Amino acid sequence: MSPVALLSQRFGAAASPFAVHTGDDVRLVGTRLGTGPPLVLCHGFFGWHRKPRIAAMALALSRWFMVYAFDFRGHGRSGGLCTYGDLEYLDVDAVVRLATEEARSPIVTVGISMGGIAVIRHAALRGGLDAVVAISTPARWNGHGSRAVKRIRRMTDTRGGRRLAGLLGVRLSETWSDPEDPEALVGRIAPTPLILVHGRDDHFFDEDEAWRLFRRAGQPKRLMLARRFGHAEDGLTPALAELLARRVMDALGRPFPEEPSDPGRSRLTEPGPSHVPST
Repeated sequence: MSPVALLSQRFGAAASPFAVHTGDDVRLVGTRLGTGPPLVLCHGFFGWHRKPRIAAMALALSRWFMVYAFDFRGHGRSGGLCTYGDLEYLDVDAVVRLATEEARSPIVTVGISMGGIAVIRHAALRGGLDAVVAISTPARWNGHGSRAVKRIRRMTDTRGGRRLAGLLGVRLSETWSDPEDPEALVGRIAPTPLILVHGRDDHFFDEDEAWRLFRRAGQPKRLMLARRFGHAEDGLTPALAELLARRVMDALGRPFPEEPSDPGRSRLTEPGPSHVPST
């Protein structure tokens, strides 16, 4: 069976593989599918682009976009070591450059959790985008008291934990360069439109993380909150894909190609400026 046929089995649509090298010479692999403006889809920690929920999100978004989904360094079939969102902005940059060369039209990045950190860092440090979406993304590297984050810390901070991660398919870096917090960089994204999506029931990162990013971001910006969303992949649904497509097209100044049913509207709220919590 051909590689395209194998990819189509996973994505349910015609899809083609790609490979790129980052600025620091890490080989990344991914899949492109769909038509329309290019959208680079960035999974989270312990994800990969063929993981069922990520693949389903890529397929849903491909109704409106040419989706470039890929494996971050240290994940899946890509090379290198995972740096938890630090150097992953170089991965985003490599795929964005490919999408720009192939499509030469507005470029959108969508990042989930660690992928959200990566797209914020990329937009702030490299730019060249037309819209950025960060889902379930923390504003800070530290200061999280949830049990879920503490479990991840135990895995990433110990040799035994990193060995276990390797057995589970994720290769972790042993070094940490102490990069800027996402909230310290998010203000540099403007005037590129930024959309933040967060679950009020996120068991990794409190809702306040989304507000911290929102307060520091420049205009134009949107904050979309959901009461029953969970964290990262938990909230990836066709309804969210449709709603995001509508918001992104609006940010790009493009008409939505068809009237969506928008079944996720009742779950997501977009607080106005008067509802922003004080620091």
